[in-house]
Amino acid sequence: FPGWSWSDGGGAHESTLNGCTLSGNSAMEGGGVTFSTLRNCVLTGNFSTYMSGGGAFLSTLYNCTLSGNSAVWYGGGAYAGTLKNCIIVGNSACGNGGGTAESKMENCLLSGNTAKLSGGGASAGSLTNCTLTGNSAANCGGGADGSTLYNCIVYYNTAAQSNNVCAVTAAHSCTTPDPGGTGNITNEPALVSLGHIAPNSPCVGKGSAAYAAGVDIDGESWRNPPSIGCDEVWAGALTGALAAALQPPVMTAATHAAITFSAPIDGRCT
Repeated sequence: FPGWSWSDGGGAHESTLNGCTLSGNSAMEGGGVTFSTLRNCVLTGNFSTYMSGGGAFLSTLYNCTLSGNSAVWYGGGAYAGTLKNCIIVGNSACGNGGGTAESKMENCLLSGNTAKLSGGGASAGSLTNCTLTGNSAANCGGGADGSTLYNCIVYYNTAAQSNNVCAVTAAHSCTTPDPGGTGNITNEPALVSLGHIAPNSPCVGKGSAAYAAGVDIDGESWRNPPSIGCDEVWAGALTGALAAALQPPVMTAATHAAITFSAPIDGRCT
């Protein structure tokens, strides 16, 4: 339920949460949670009123979804946290790191996040087997800024300067232009959803096993060598629900104005 804190953790502070939803909370730091461990939780519409971590601040998150959270300065979704197998979509920051800032991420999807300065998806973070698409920044690095990227896809992001990456260190990643480093590719990743790659994607088998850890965004094991991005191509039959939608960047526009629609697809698809 909605809460408010004068200092830290509008929803929860120094807590362990499993399967919870925190929505519409606010605090000076960590609008949703601070100093907590979350598993299979949803953080949505939370707000940091003073500085950082709209959704989570200095917390550890497993298999969580962070959406629609915002921060006055750093880390609209999360700040200074550890995130594994999380989905970070549609968060915003007035400073750096619309999705996350100064966070460690493994096997995560970051999409549709915005920053009014730099790092639309992630700023000053360490990312392994993550996919960053459709993020934007008003300044530099629509996908990632000042971050370390291993086995990551950073593609189709926008910024005033350096659409995808700015001042990053990258290895075995897929982005353009090539930021320099070992094993990077610039080919389009052949995405079939926001985070999933096609079986014939150039990212299949192009990651480094030295960096891959845990399981992919669907809970499936990494191959050796692993794919680049948060998704490993599934070897068996693909089953399960698919979700598709059309969405515009704005709901109202002047007559004859050009609007670019996006078509997000979710689920195991080819």
